[in-house]
Amino acid sequence: MKQLLSFAIIIVCSLTAAKAATQPPAEKSVLWKITGNGLSQPSYLFGTFHQLCKDDVIIMEKVKQAFAGAGQLVIEANIFDAAELQIAQQSVMSDIPQSQRLTKERYAFIDSLLRVKMGVSMKRFDSIRLSALVGVFARLGFTCAQPVSQEALFYQQAQQRQLKFAVLESMQEQVDYMNKGFSDEYCFKYLKTIDTLQRTTARMVNAYKAEDIEMLQLEMNDAEMSYWLLDQRNANWANRMPAMMKDTSCFFAVGSGHLAGKSGIITLLRAKGYTVTPVIN
Repeated sequence: MKQLLSFAIIIVCSLTAAKAATQPPAEKSVLWKITGNGLSQPSYLFGTFHQLCKDDVIIMEKVKQAFAGAGQLVIEANIFDAAELQIAQQSVMSDIPQSQRLTKERYAFIDSLLRVKMGVSMKRFDSIRLSALVGVFARLGFTCAQPVSQEALFYQQAQQRQLKFAVLESMQEQVDYMNKGFSDEYCFKYLKTIDTLQRTTARMVNAYKAEDIEMLQLEMNDAEMSYWLLDQRNANWANRMPAMMKDTSCFFAVGSGHLAGKSGIITLLRAKGYTVTPVIN
């Protein structure tokens, strides 16, 4: 159960990787160079797809080169720290058991899904929030048993190179925003799409490989979720990034959905006076 919860937390926090707004910048790139505004050396912003099947993981040469020149790796939150994950696990526990807070119909709906798709009953997950339960079901979108974390690949290389390592937010912050963004209505809307989840994931992966950020936004467009999981966090991160970039070339690896749009990191950094340009080749 503990291991499954950890996986669910990582998956659920990665669902926004597919959400980008329809506003500029519209260039097809998941890698952006940050210069100007007093920076003595460039930093890079890389949009990840947090979880991918191993066969779909391709680190492009331009990304390798940008990472090779960085002095610090920065990711969203420290998913590699046991203490941080413990905090996250505690934060996804429901104050009231789902059997008491949900209607009989909704509880039966989830119980039926769990029995059919995973061979377990809702009793096993009665004490966790619906947002974490979405993460449990999200793993069904993958055709492989063990998806690979892009952040983990960069983290391992950073450890080998003894690079500096930093995060943009604590796991407590991330889970708090997740709990605010994933309302009951959103969770049930999501759960009703389970049968098409693999096709949806495949479309998203193809769009990501094509570096088509605009196409990714078509898959997820819930306004409340976007406000909490994207807009609010993007604003926080854009305020924290300048201090990180001041003396060190940073390689920021965050979900690709955080990059574009009026409230995206690219636009927010440009508003602060930085030059942010797509790395095409």
